[in-house]
Amino acid sequence: MIGTIKLYEPKKRLFLKINHTLGEGIANLLSQQLLSGRLEQQQRLLVQSELKLVQAQINPHFLFNTLNTISAITRRDPERARQLLLHLSLFFRKNLKRQSGLTTLREEQEHCQSYLEIEQARFGERLTVINEIPPHLADMQLPSFTLQPLIENAIKHGICSLLEQGWIRLFAEEGPEGVTLCVEDNAGAWQPGPQGDGLGMSIVDRRLKSAFGERFGIQVQCEPEQWTRVSFTLPRQPDSPSKEIT
Repeated sequence: MIGTIKLYEPKKRLFLKINHTLGEGIANLLSQQLLSGRLEQQQRLLVQSELKLVQAQINPHFLFNTLNTISAITRRDPERARQLLLHLSLFFRKNLKRQSGLTTLREEQEHCQSYLEIEQARFGERLTVINEIPPHLADMQLPSFTLQPLIENAIKHGICSLLEQGWIRLFAEEGPEGVTLCVEDNAGAWQPGPQGDGLGMSIVDRRLKSAFGERFGIQVQCEPEQWTRVSFTLPRQPDSPSKEIT
């Protein structure tokens, strides 16, 4: 029991049945509102927990590969190795500071840039990154930790499977409903279903829908052995400060 609702009548009047029914109705309404509030809070905590899970999973695997890359580069190019260590430090610093609310596209791209610098050092000429997102979209708001898992997925499940040169293209398409951001690779290795999407993509999809509504989740298009395009749409937004995802 959370509380009690008390209804009073003047002392000389009987407590009418209609008032009793009214009291029960008010109590039921408040109970439903409290239950709905608890459910929303639990869903929000679940999304936040899932985000922390993805962050925890990426770090050991990514760190292992990065340290091996830096170790190999140190002997032949110490300055390049030093730059990669700085990118690694910046990536983890931003990763640890990521909150569950909204951030700007500019900050998302800065986070991804450090990640891509390291991955390009690992793959060398096998990986080309093409960033065609126009600067005037930099202040658009989106859930933090949205782009990087999609880029990582393109590398892990796409570029890694290629024997020839791979590329990742980031671009935006502006339309009447908003701006669609796309991450595209030339592997065409995406497989439909839960295993094909991966945990990171599934969580990004849920966080986008939580922030903007069911229409704004992840979309995947694939031409097998040609290309895979993962996209999501950000609704047109007035200038507003960052806020928590509810």
